[in-house]
Amino acid sequence: MPHSLSATKRVRQNARRRERNRAIMSRIRTAQRRFREALEARDLDAAEARFRAAEGLLHRAASNGPVHRNTAARRIRRMQRRLDEARRADGADD
Repeated sequence: MPHSLSATKRVRQNARRRERNRAIMSRIRTAQRRFREALEARDLDAAEARFRAAEGLLHRAASNGPVHRNTAARRIRRMQRRLDEARRADGADD
């Protein structure tokens, strides 16, 4: 248990931030999963929309907290590469 007022406040702040960060990370993981599912279903229009949604979430998370900016850039690039490969494969199938 904290013994000072500042330590008590710190505990409250940390709890609020932990909850906020957990919610943000959960939304990011869900967005990435939905993107993967759209790619696996070969629905490139939906995959594009879900990529944009996940990209926005990652950029916001990188700008103010739970995700490092290099991590966000790496994840975005990997999703972009998978989307580009799916587009090329879809074009080759025609």
